[in-house]
Amino acid sequence: MRILFSTVLVVGLFLQTPSAQQARVVPASSRPKLVVIIAVDQMRADYIDRYRGQWSSGLKKLVSEGAWFRQADYPYYTTVTCAGHFSISTGAPPAVHGMTANTWWEQGATRNVACTADDTKTLVSYGAPLKSVGQSAARLMTTTFADELRLQEAVAPRIVSISLKARSAIGLVGHTPDAVIWMDEETGDWATSTAFAKEPAPYFAAYVRAHPVKDEVGRTWDRALPKERYLFDGSATGRQKTALATKAFPHIVKGASLVMDNTFTDAWESSPYSDAYLGALAAAAIDGLKLGNGAGTDYLGVSFSALDKVGHDFGPDSYEVQDVLIRLDQTIGTLLDKLDRDVGRNNYVLALSADHGVSPIPEKVQAQGLDAGRISTTSIGAAIDAVLARELGPGTYRTRVAFSEIFFNAGVYDRLLQNPRAMDAVMKTIQDSPGVRRVYRQETLLAIENEVDPLVHAAALSHYPGRNGEMFMVARAYWIAGPTTVTHGSGHRYDTHVPVVLFGGGVKTGEYLLPASPLDIAPTLAFLTGVTLPDATGRVLVEALAKQ
Repeated sequence: MRILFSTVLVVGLFLQTPSAQQARVVPASSRPKLVVIIAVDQMRADYIDRYRGQWSSGLKKLVSEGAWFRQADYPYYTTVTCAGHFSISTGAPPAVHGMTANTWWEQGATRNVACTADDTKTLVSYGAPLKSVGQSAARLMTTTFADELRLQEAVAPRIVSISLKARSAIGLVGHTPDAVIWMDEETGDWATSTAFAKEPAPYFAAYVRAHPVKDEVGRTWDRALPKERYLFDGSATGRQKTALATKAFPHIVKGASLVMDNTFTDAWESSPYSDAYLGALAAAAIDGLKLGNGAGTDYLGVSFSALDKVGHDFGPDSYEVQDVLIRLDQTIGTLLDKLDRDVGRNNYVLALSADHGVSPIPEKVQAQGLDAGRISTTSIGAAIDAVLARELGPGTYRTRVAFSEIFFNAGVYDRLLQNPRAMDAVMKTIQDSPGVRRVYRQETLLAIENEVDPLVHAAALSHYPGRNGEMFMVARAYWIAGPTTVTHGSGHRYDTHVPVVLFGGGVKTGEYLLPASPLDIAPTLAFLTGVTLPDATGRVLVEALAKQ
């Protein structure tokens, strides 16, 4: 009960709910016929200012003709894909919806589980039978906008979601879509789960048959624009291993060989061709279900994943990141043209955002004379185990450090609570590790009224009891952990600051400077459709809505 009360207190202290005060029922005649959410995985907000001069189609249209919120940030710390997509769709932070990370150690550190993995379900393949684990929204602790749209609408909506990643596709819809599709990374086959359907959706199946991904093996990816149109130097400084075979243009989209295997799917997902395929699947769903042309309000979620893969490998200043956005601009432009033609510009409303940003390459930051580096979570875990052996005596200690979370074996943390000297020694070991700013115990995150550090507040909004580590480590700015060139998952603004753009019927064009968040998207869409969200904490972005 103390944990439950503390969690409620965290949410109450640091999240306001003006949407509850501002919302009113919109007349049925003004409700959109189709709601679209586009998530661009790893799209930093400053990419718009940096790179919009290279765009000529969809992204340009959304920013110039939509409502662009320039001061939009996630309020929580652990900015990763699963947390971000479910925060967009629920209007709540991980402390409420429970999807705190892409994976977490189950209580007692018995095993690592993926946020949408579900052993009680099996995959439904659009190709050969699949061996990967089933997927669902079973661990989601609230409902999404799409769930509530289905629950509350008098006319049953058609609800579809599409992405390369299961956690992204499911994250945009939740429990009750008509169709949700993603790619199985091991085989390259498209898939869904028995949590959502017993068989493939016919419109997706027809497109996949007509356009097999294996036909993409060996494609060349080169710059879409002349080299002088790209910013920065495109150098490989600080790059780690990449999914693509080459570290510079032109890239050949293949794996270890010119065959269809998991190394190819990794490379293909790291190219703009995967985004184009997702856009085509979205068009197939619009045609197959006649989205936006029924008696009620339909829903389409699309999460474009290539930018995340490319960003991790090449960094935010790379020619590759710029080129993915140039080509995504065209893909989104084609989708907007179809929506305008098939649904009508005033009959749909679209929201664009991202699940997180990304850090700069630490070596490039260091070259400017600033503090930056790479945190070794393996070294930190080993150092903690050495302290535990010294302070608590011989034993099997396998402390796991995942992003900012520190997980102890079952019973170890309770022993530390009873041994202040050992607790202090562990805390000091973590605190003294290169790149660590501060370390907090879980008790601090459940009683944050006593803290003044804003990053602690952000960490508290990422904390869901039983799914987070017993300690939480805050990194210094420009220090990252992990094997990729760059990464995300911190509360620093290069990770939290993302685009929020509204577009379509009922939206006023303009640039808005009031603070906003991706958590405001679901409450705003709920307001426009007359839907109530039970646990949303974001606000309705009323300043960008036309008067009814």
